[in-house]
Parts: sequence; structure tokens; C-alpha cells
Amino acid sequence: MQDKIINSAKNPIIAEVIALQKKKSTRNEKGLFVVEGLRAVKEVCEDDVRYFIATNNICKADFTTNTQWIEVSDEVFKTISDTKTPQGILAVVQQKNFTLQNLTQAQNSFYLVLENIQDPGNLGTVIRTAYSFGVDAIFITKGSADIYSPKVVRSTMGALWNTKIISNLEISEIFDWLNQHNISTYATDLTNSNPIYDVDFTEKVALIIGNEANGISQETRDLATFKVKIPMVGGESLNASIATGICLYEIMKQRAKIL
Repeated sequence: MQDKIINSAKNPIIAEVIALQKKKSTRNEKGLFVVEGLRAVKEVCEDDVRYFIATNNICKADFTTNTQWIEVSDEVFKTISDTKTPQGILAVVQQKNFTLQNLTQAQNSFYLVLENIQDPGNLGTVIRTAYSFGVDAIFITKGSADIYSPKVVRSTMGALWNTKIISNLEISEIFDWLNQHNISTYATDLTNSNPIYDVDFTEKVALIIGNEANGISQETRDLATFKVKIPMVGGESLNASIATGICLYEIMKQRAKIL
């Protein structure tokens, strides 16, 4: 599409970006989401970008050669930015559509299941951590935060478009898929569970992290192969993203010895 300059905040394209920033329903309907900021935009594959919007102090040649480039004023950009200090560039990006049916099982698989994680910052940090520790795919249940909301996108620091994520799932269908592929499930729970460093994670594994306040559901307690915990000296629980990082590190440490 041809490049253009937009000077009005009432332009339909500007209205679309505002809706994508604010409404999950619009993101779902259009299959798009917004990536904002210099570093984040540079990390997105241009083939996935529908169009760029930038102020005139951003050099187009640093970002794109073929994708539509829309120039706006600083004032117009402020109306579409979701940050307090806009960097003057964003990209409207096509969502990835992974499903359980088209997911190819990795050898000696390593999966992460997130059950009802509702805080966007937590969810984004968990996705970023999972990518760093080599998780093959992430399964996210219904009731969790939207992975394409602006805060989640920012928190992932680019991991969102480099990780296979299947969201909006029932916990039962996740267990059905894992059991079908003979993958042992390890749910984090404080009761009737083994310390995480006493558990063998060297085979195919799926780690399950529960809701920030309530932990895993009773259904997950009943269906999980094993339950594990992080031993602590004080306190009752950890932030979901911190707990995930500790567990994923232990799993990666054990599996690194067999690679």
C-alpha cells in the first residue's frame, strides 16, 4: 500500500489503532495487535506487519522497505500511544494462530501451562522467561489476560512473536492433548507436593502455573501427574512470574545435563 501522511486524529486508521490498543474484542475481530517502541518494532518480522505509524523524526529506512509507512504529527501519535513517553513509532501486526491440532510435538518436549493468569505484567514476564529458558510452547487457559494487550506485549520484550502460544483453552483440553502425547504434567501446589529439586524433569514435561491468588484449580490438582513446590524459609507464596522463573530454571538445569 502507498505511504501516506495523516494529520487528523479522527482518521479511520487512527481510530482503528486506538480500538486495537483499548479493546480485546477489536483485536480478536481483526486478528491484529499493536507493537510500540523503537526496539520492539525493530524485532518484529516485517512480513507480519500490516502498517507502521511514526512521527517525522523516525527514519523509515531504519525499519522497512516494502510495508506501508504512515507519518503522523507528535500530537496525533500521542492519541494512539499506550505509553506515557511515546517513542514515536508503532506497528500494527498480524496475530499468530497456533492451535493444538497444528502444533508439532518437539523431541523431549518442554511445555508451560498457564492457568488463569490475570495480571498482564505477570503474563508478559512469564512469556519472556519461558522463551529465555527454551520452552517449546505455552498453553494459556480461558480467563487469563489477553496476550495481545499492550501491557502484555510490552512485558514480553519481543518474546511474544518468537514463542508458540496457544491461548483461550479449557484446562481439560490441554490435559487431553498432553496425555495423548504421553507428556508428564507437573503442577505447582503447596499441598501434598514434592520439592522441585527432588523431581526428575529430564523426560517430556509440562509445567503448570496457577492463578496469582488462588493457585491451580481443583481440576488441575486431580488431573496432574505430579505436584511440585518451591521450598521457602518464610512467606506463603511467590509472585507467579518469579515462581515460574525458579521452576523453569530448575527444569532447564536438569535437562541441560542430558543434551
